[in-house]
Amino acid sequence: MSKAAEIDIVSVSKIYGATTAVEDISLKIPAGTYCCLLGPSGCGKTSTLRMIAGHESISSGDVRLGNIVVTDLPPARRGTAMMFQSYALFPHLDLIDNVAFSLKMKGVGKEERRAKALDMLKLMQMEGYASRRPVQLSGGQQQRVALARALITDPEALLLDEPLSALDPFLKIRMRAELKKLQTSLGITFVHVTHSQEEA
Repeated sequence: MSKAAEIDIVSVSKIYGATTAVEDISLKIPAGTYCCLLGPSGCGKTSTLRMIAGHESISSGDVRLGNIVVTDLPPARRGTAMMFQSYALFPHLDLIDNVAFSLKMKGVGKEERRAKALDMLKLMQMEGYASRRPVQLSGGQQQRVALARALITDPEALLLDEPLSALDPFLKIRMRAELKKLQTSLGITFVHVTHSQEEA
């Protein structure tokens, strides 16, 4: 895995027309830590996460990963990976091809990308499901596949947007522990957005 990156958000704001979604936020997240952004719906947590990832432009301020200002870099060049709230799995692809998708877009050969995808599925204890499609999985299993897909790019930081919101209460408790265990074993920076104090 990659070396973990410190994330430094410096006086960042996001304005949509007349609406200020994020106002002058500054936050330093140490490398290799698990950080939760906690707040009610609509307070700008997901916008902040999307600005770190590069999926949302920044109205003012800067985002740094390690010593590099990434404010104007596209998502693929930032060293981050984002797991979306909906998991965003492709229904027509099996799990191997879902996990390997970003490597395919980078031009990695089929054999190499499928081998790496299988390694990621093993990390998530999902290798036995490699030929299945997402619709054949439970919510917790889909989450593990989405995590494998995010981690295959070897990110310095993993950004999680409400990753447990679609799970039942029992599974949420289990997956919270699994996410922390995964972060500890990988040693990379995790940023987890949630509106739940219990989850944070």
